[in-house]
Amino acid sequence: MLIGALLGAANELGIWRRLRRRGAGLIAQLVVSIGLSIALRYLVLIIFGGRSESFADYTGQTVRNYGPIALTDKDLSAIVIAIVVLVAVALLLQKTRIGKAMRAVSDNRDLAASSGINVDRVVLFVWMLGGALATLGGVLFALSELSSTVQYEMGFRLLLLMFAGVILGGLGTAYGALLGCLIVGILVQLSTLVLPLDLKYLGGLAVLIVILVFRPQGLLGSRARIG
Repeated sequence: MLIGALLGAANELGIWRRLRRRGAGLIAQLVVSIGLSIALRYLVLIIFGGRSESFADYTGQTVRNYGPIALTDKDLSAIVIAIVVLVAVALLLQKTRIGKAMRAVSDNRDLAASSGINVDRVVLFVWMLGGALATLGGVLFALSELSSTVQYEMGFRLLLLMFAGVILGGLGTAYGALLGCLIVGILVQLSTLVLPLDLKYLGGLAVLIVILVFRPQGLLGSRARIG
């Protein structure tokens, strides 16, 4: 997580802050982010190879029954860790000074700056926090796999689902993203009851299409006129 935070800081200081100061638009930044993700993915492939690496200590665990739910110890631990982190982030956003500054910058960057908030410092903190949480998410995702394996393209499979979850919940709202991703995640897992395992991610695409057609602002988002 520390390495992830440092990589997040390097991203902000080396790329995104420079792009913002040069007036790069959101579309340009989106294109850069896609190219950067491809470059980083294949850099990992060059360094570590395409083979899968497993968490040897967590393979072959015994399944325990908790009422109608069957979980291994690693699954239960991942759930507990995820809940603790979600609560911690929610408290950070609501109760701390930096959390209030983050919400202010997200809502209106110029007004936040005129109110005395150091916007660049807040954005840097968000990048570091995002990098650390993304790293933790990668570890928990790898542990949730049946064989507890890590592979260089494992995160790429989640991009569509994460995007669908954020759109479903509503852009610009952290709690909307949480709600949307929970709905999409549960839907994708339950879809395996009627769909082959290899097609379970189709549910995320279906949710994305439906929400863009009928409620583009998302479940917790607000309508906005653009143009």
